[in-house]
Amino acid sequence: MFVNLGGGLDGLSVVVPHGDPAYGRRRPGLAVGPPGERYGAIDLGRGLGLHPALLPLHEVAGQADRLAVIAGVGIPDGHDHGRHIPARAFLHQGGVGESTGWAARLLQFEGMGLEATWSFGDGPHLMFEGLGPILVEQTSVALAAVNRGGRTAGDASDHDSLHDPSPSTVPRWSDTDWPTPADRLTRGYPEGRLARSLAVTADLIRADPGLRIVGIDQSGYDTHVDQGDARSGVLTHKLDRLARALAAFWTDLSDGGRGADPASQPVTVVAISEFGRAIDENSSGGTEHGRGGVALAFGDQVVGGLHGDLPSVEHDESWPVTIDVRRVLADAAASHGFRPWRSGVFAGLPLPNRSLGLLLSS
Repeated sequence: MFVNLGGGLDGLSVVVPHGDPAYGRRRPGLAVGPPGERYGAIDLGRGLGLHPALLPLHEVAGQADRLAVIAGVGIPDGHDHGRHIPARAFLHQGGVGESTGWAARLLQFEGMGLEATWSFGDGPHLMFEGLGPILVEQTSVALAAVNRGGRTAGDASDHDSLHDPSPSTVPRWSDTDWPTPADRLTRGYPEGRLARSLAVTADLIRADPGLRIVGIDQSGYDTHVDQGDARSGVLTHKLDRLARALAAFWTDLSDGGRGADPASQPVTVVAISEFGRAIDENSSGGTEHGRGGVALAFGDQVVGGLHGDLPSVEHDESWPVTIDVRRVLADAAASHGFRPWRSGVFAGLPLPNRSLGLLLSS
């Protein structure tokens, strides 16, 4: 499952270098305090911490060593880093000049179609673009883009499925008792669109309709103004919603069951953004667009801990990109049996000598 954190997540608020004196100097109004202080960071050791709003996720996944923080992730040098539209296109299409989504190309290579996908957002998720006609339904849960005909992209030669979808393994919204607000609260989900989407995803995983890849959008990370510190501000609010929703999702799957052996139906969640943000605080209490940043991954097959390289807070203007964002996508897919390297899904991405080490079986 890929959660798109739209807008550009500030990596230095997620991974807090509280032990570096330059951090407070360059971010006098945004710096998160050290562990032990009120609103201080969650201690990761080595002078580093995790934003305290991420505590719910850390409690359910981090303490079980199933939460990975991937540092230095971004679009590689030579490509447009700092503008939303080209950066999002690179992330969702898996490169420059592609006309389809990376997940669509991967599913086609594996002989799968839209029946293996589900997405929530403001429209069909761009990583599925090219698989064929997608029915979009406005619901009380979210705007969902799903397949109803069970067709592959090659079978979808007309647009009938947009208007009169045939039966499939995934039922129509109107025919299904999806989680009600009271049900979601009973299961520990907070309010909000992200939590509603995750509650439905958990039910879909339990129903096992052949689901392989899920895309979910959470926008609002373009924090030019009023980004805030750990006490208040736009970013703390967004991270709090993200962490509580993901923690509830993971607890729901653990308590609600995926059969007797969860290893037979492993789940990996990757939360990723189109770019990071500048190291310096701006004059509006926010940060400008940057280059690299962080991604979060958690799940049954995740190797917890900090992976990747940190910036020089003293000298860098932005977090350098040391991990091509496509490596994260490819490793996550490979850990679930896909063959991203053989399929040529990520054109121009060289075959690595080894995996990033953040996922088992990748």
